[in-house]
Amino acid sequence: MQITLENVSHTYQPGSPFQSTAIRDVNLTIEQGEFLALIGHTGSGKSTLAQHINGLLKPTAGRVLIDGKDIHDKSFDKKEVRRRVGLVFQYPEHQLFEESVEKDIAFGPKNLGLSAEEIKIRVQEALEKVNLTQDGIKEKSPFELSGGQMRRVAIAGVLAMRPEILVLDEPAAGLDPKSREDMLQLIANLHRNGTTVVMVSHAMDDVARFATRAVVMEKGTVAMTGTPEEIFRHGPQLERMGLGVPAVCKMGMLLREKGIAFPENIFRQEQAAGALLALWKEGTHHAE
Repeated sequence: MQITLENVSHTYQPGSPFQSTAIRDVNLTIEQGEFLALIGHTGSGKSTLAQHINGLLKPTAGRVLIDGKDIHDKSFDKKEVRRRVGLVFQYPEHQLFEESVEKDIAFGPKNLGLSAEEIKIRVQEALEKVNLTQDGIKEKSPFELSGGQMRRVAIAGVLAMRPEILVLDEPAAGLDPKSREDMLQLIANLHRNGTTVVMVSHAMDDVARFATRAVVMEKGTVAMTGTPEEIFRHGPQLERMGLGVPAVCKMGMLLREKGIAFPENIFRQEQAAGALLALWKEGTHHAE
């Protein structure tokens, strides 16, 4: 499955005194199997762009295509778009409303007109994907759960639709460190098992760890695109956009300023550990 945005622009409240163009002339193709990170300063347009990917917003200009077909064409089934492309908003737990976890997760599949047996299968499958398989959890009110568990229930409701692409807007926002790491590992596991992931994030370390490609948004346009390695080579440019670089990149810059030959292409923690070990061994060897 491939999604293509062709010259997509979106203006909120056009023709009014509050008119505001959030994105303009965006061209982007999302390939099957990618883990794509959308990054940018607040107000850069990344969340608006994310909402175009599953047709929640319609472009003011341009087209959004799934496998070459315009999703806003009258002949295109909008339900099919929402089924194939799942969107998880920031703080999705605020959208929980059913009296039990099971009913909340079943809401989407039920609207697809699936049989009771198929819905039951999908609820269980989704719970397993988000690691919520404790006895009795299906019968609990989602509001009895922890914040991290509530968010996983909300994501399970999207996964129960069996989307091919999962779009997440800051999925780890507001979580404590453990829940945050659990959430990121959950998303990484979904990607490893074949789900295409598009993740809006401002956390450069997360982008470095998980993304296969990143798109940098600035003032509603695509300023940069490439692998994390390619993106983080432009540290000064990212800083001017109000973005940071992974902590490992900052550490490397400080080490090089002190004359230590730390490689410039290191941006992940495991890479840094290997490079530091190699430098330590080299230093020990010279000392001998």
